[in-house]
Amino acid sequence: MDLPIITNLSTLSTPALCGWLTALLAIWYVVTAIQTWYPLRHVPGPRLASFSYLWMLWNDIRGTNFEKYTNFGKYGSLVRNGPRSLVTDDPEVLRKISGARSRYTRDEHYYSASRVEADRENMITILDTARHDAWKAKVASGYSGKENPDLEQAVDEQVMRLVDLIRRKYLSTSGNLRAVDFSLLSRYFTIDVVSRLGHGKAMGHLDEGEDVFGWFGDVKKLIVFLIATDIPWIRRVVMWKPLFRRFGPKPTDRRGIGRVLGYTRNIIAERFEKDAEPHQDMFGAFIRRGLTKEQLEGEAVLQLVGGSDTTATTIRGVILHLATSPSAYNQLKAEIKEAIAQGRASSPITLQEALKLPYLQAVIWEGFRMRTPVTWGHYKVVPPEGDTINGLFIPGGTAIGHNSLALARRKDIWGDDAAVFRPERWLECSAEKKLEMDRAVEIVFGGGRWMCAGKPIAVMELNKVFFEVRLPSHGLLAGMPCPPAQLTQNVMVQLLRVFDFALVNPVMPVKETALAGFVHTDMWMRFTEAKA
Repeated sequence: MDLPIITNLSTLSTPALCGWLTALLAIWYVVTAIQTWYPLRHVPGPRLASFSYLWMLWNDIRGTNFEKYTNFGKYGSLVRNGPRSLVTDDPEVLRKISGARSRYTRDEHYYSASRVEADRENMITILDTARHDAWKAKVASGYSGKENPDLEQAVDEQVMRLVDLIRRKYLSTSGNLRAVDFSLLSRYFTIDVVSRLGHGKAMGHLDEGEDVFGWFGDVKKLIVFLIATDIPWIRRVVMWKPLFRRFGPKPTDRRGIGRVLGYTRNIIAERFEKDAEPHQDMFGAFIRRGLTKEQLEGEAVLQLVGGSDTTATTIRGVILHLATSPSAYNQLKAEIKEAIAQGRASSPITLQEALKLPYLQAVIWEGFRMRTPVTWGHYKVVPPEGDTINGLFIPGGTAIGHNSLALARRKDIWGDDAAVFRPERWLECSAEKKLEMDRAVEIVFGGGRWMCAGKPIAVMELNKVFFEVRLPSHGLLAGMPCPPAQLTQNVMVQLLRVFDFALVNPVMPVKETALAGFVHTDMWMRFTEAKA
């Protein structure tokens, strides 16, 4: 019977043959779609997402991810967002997954997209848990600042350079608008902080407020990259090593991340010379702890990319919500003025002084909640035997990630006004409730062995930048330690101490796209001298 069929097919016309092939392809797709849908059929979520990545791609292209993921609560706490992936907004589930004794492992499809070069690993791309732990042990002290005695001073230098830049180029006066795109300015600040802490010298973006390496300007490329992090089949194509080697960034490039690769390679080569002197910065700490030259080359660019824009996102989020919340803005300005008048705020303010200003802390963590540095993802793979989550059995091999957008708006944690920027919620609650909120927000940094190594630096940045925006008559001052949240605190304090600011276009204050992280453009702001 087979031979006649083959013979008959060989005599079919081209249109008929195309029809047969189309039918076979349709049957194949239906069968594979059912096979994909079936193992997680009991987990709620968008119907299209249960058997196709088109749901993800469609929302990435349309820019509707923020709305979709924020409203996932209508499906429950555990939601299917892809054929083999789930996301959860349950803090307890996320702590369990990230716990020290957890048997969950990193999802290859998600973490492989953090590779900047085809032949270089970094702490994020390592999938094997034991290797990851060994690598992290070598870099932990460098990221924590324990081996960097002038950590706080290094951050203060960049805060004051930011203040100086605003004064020179972007200070508006009556009848004279000198608007600045804060989406870029915030990136310039954080990248100069991270580079100063990393290898002892700022990359120079704050010298004139320019993209000196040409890697911030092409937002379209960033969006394509973030979509690739979301869609596995796109990721496999983009990160395919032969293709990546050919078209990916190279140290010889004149602009973009490739030029940054070349810049860091030159510094690293000097550090590994026979007669090289030891340095008290992150690179120096990494080398002392045993990171090889090749490993440092991989880690260096991750440090710059991952450690800069995440903090810049938080800074922009806090500034945006303050500028659109007059009561919070005025109350924070009043707290800062009172601290200065009472001698409780140095110039620049220290991290410890900033941490003692309750409304400042409430503003920072509320802003951090409203615009988390990462939105969803960081998928971990269920162990082979499977797991039971929220009463549902989840088969081994399933990828489960966080949904920080939904978590940050859970009414049972934040109250019925969870969608509103209201710093007072952090001051009105009981100590027990505040601890619950603190722990919920900090989940975005990860937990256990997967805790973000740069958390201390970010916290310091946040405190300093929003208080001390004033340039002393005797020049730059030093003095500040640094994690992602800490960094924001310091910048915030500085800006509010020296300047008043407002959005140029309150009707459309910023263009925002939510992918694996927030992409912000055109956040035009007006800075003026702070009123006494």
